[in-house]
Amino acid sequence: MSVIAAMRSPAGFWKRYVAYFIDIVLVYIAVELVTRLFFSGQDATALVQLQAMLSALPDQQAMSGEQTTQLAHTADSLWGMLVFSSFAYVVIAGAYFALCESSISQATLGKRLLGIKVVDVDGMRIGIARALGRFFAAGVSWLSLNIGHAMAGWPPERRALHDYLAGTRVENADPSRPQMPLWGWLVVAVHALVFALAILAVALFVASILHPVAEPY
Repeated sequence: MSVIAAMRSPAGFWKRYVAYFIDIVLVYIAVELVTRLFFSGQDATALVQLQAMLSALPDQQAMSGEQTTQLAHTADSLWGMLVFSSFAYVVIAGAYFALCESSISQATLGKRLLGIKVVDVDGMRIGIARALGRFFAAGVSWLSLNIGHAMAGWPPERRALHDYLAGTRVENADPSRPQMPLWGWLVVAVHALVFALAILAVALFVASILHPVAEPY
């Protein structure tokens, strides 16, 4: 075993998960602020108009020509905001992850809080081009129905699919402290609870459709 291999301390899957959650919350806050600034509150107005028109449909036989035009205009506004926010996400997230992971700290804010960093296969700092490539390679992990992300939990490498594609690793910044902090486990527990409640809600909804409760005579 080489000296580099002996010094490796792959970050655990759940540490990476919590770090990404923190980062994506920060990115989405930035995207939301930029979108609202660019559209000056038009998104809220468009949503209110759309909701009002849809709620009024049951009381009407059909929409008037003016309502149809207004609905089309509202839909166009919402579509434009969706396209803009998607583009803003790529720009903001790409810059955030690439600049942070190629910086001296070799980590985003989320990764720094969890004590992990991004390195190349030899344990060295990566450049901005590789960091940007890693960001776009993450799209493949998403397209694999998250199987690419799940690979980060597979020992001993613990590398996600986009790590293999970009030639990177995610390591513990301090190999002597590989444990997840307690607050990190609390984040995981909350997410697990929300997921379980969502599954329960879907199950109850499906059950109500398949076995409706009979109304009393």
